[in-house]
Amino acid sequence: MRGPRAGATPPLPPGVFLRRVLLVTASPGLLAAVCLIVPTRCPAQELITLHVKAPEFPVPQPEFPETGGGPNTATSRPGAEPGPREAPGPGIPVNTWINSPPLRMAGLRGKVVMIDFWEYTCINCIRTFPDNKKWYKQYHKYGFEIIGVHDPEFDIAYPVEHVREAVKRFGLPYPVVVDDGFTIWNSYHNSTWPNRFLIDSKGFIRFDRPGEGADSAFEHAIQSLLEEAHPGLEFPASYTIPPEENALAPNCGVPTNEMYVGHWGDQGILANPEGYRDGKTIDYELPSSVEDGHAVVAGRWETDRNGMVYRGKRKQDTPSSDELKMRYHARELYAVMNVSRGRPSRVYVKQDGKDLTGTDKGVDVETDSSGRSYIEVREARMYYVVQNPSLGSHTVELFPTRPGLTVNSFTFGNDCQTQFPHL
Repeated sequence: MRGPRAGATPPLPPGVFLRRVLLVTASPGLLAAVCLIVPTRCPAQELITLHVKAPEFPVPQPEFPETGGGPNTATSRPGAEPGPREAPGPGIPVNTWINSPPLRMAGLRGKVVMIDFWEYTCINCIRTFPDNKKWYKQYHKYGFEIIGVHDPEFDIAYPVEHVREAVKRFGLPYPVVVDDGFTIWNSYHNSTWPNRFLIDSKGFIRFDRPGEGADSAFEHAIQSLLEEAHPGLEFPASYTIPPEENALAPNCGVPTNEMYVGHWGDQGILANPEGYRDGKTIDYELPSSVEDGHAVVAGRWETDRNGMVYRGKRKQDTPSSDELKMRYHARELYAVMNVSRGRPSRVYVKQDGKDLTGTDKGVDVETDSSGRSYIEVREARMYYVVQNPSLGSHTVELFPTRPGLTVNSFTFGNDCQTQFPHL
């Protein structure tokens, strides 16, 4: 489960604790959030139960006079620094919709609606897509609707075209709204990716599940609200819901926490003695060792809050001594990378000093004629780097070949988090 952006409270270890959020009616059409001070353990089957009016989606932005500007307000994304926001152009909606024209909660009365807050580089979100798509296929004909609300974490997740590409790559068939101003996020007092809210046919939020898990409980809730909306409704016998398998059970193992490579508030994991130098490019020397959950770099790198940007002068698709080295323990390793400040380029990958092979390489890893393993970084997205046979401790090295590569973060999977489409 991903928590707030830098500047907010650091996220808790994935899947171990959840910050319980109780939503109560503050005034007509508004929600207020009350958070318990002490985080509470959230069993795999638990849903948060509530009964409050669901917020309405934003309406199209009114036109601004030619001589006037937009509101001078702080951005509303979690952890954002105060500063002016540019006003949208005349007639441009606050939010862009994909797979659907703009929807209104008032127009969805009579339907059971799931609001799914997600981000396309978030592995915790990606692992929920199979159930989302299954539920949409099975229950849409009974009056069930899913609306994916995409809120960006890294700067690469703001462009609408990147979200469109992700919706297509993951095969999401339901409506998705691009909430890059965090308007909907704030109206739900959301604080994490993923987070799924379930709304009944009368427009009231009835259930909430922050983070992964509780899929069987959530499907039971979907069936219950559909039966409530349509008395006498019966589902096919094949819709029997299997017991939940706890993907966070002790036997699954506990992987390394998410690693933010850039100067992400106090969460950056760079361990070089030179440290972060905001906005500056310097020559880094590789330390003799790196601890679990940290990374070190060698060569010319630029510090950015979104990641470390390679600034070496190389222009050949061959390995060199310039690198990023990190240490982790997990079954699977994923990396968010992009070349938005450069050109598509090849990144060579080694684990424990060896090239990856068919027994441990992720689906995005290829092998050249010399047996060297690499990833072609083109799209700004999460890449599947390593799929080990079992959870263990490893050191991974990334060798960039062209300037402009940005490494944003690393995330992980345990022994029970492997059975999902690696798209």
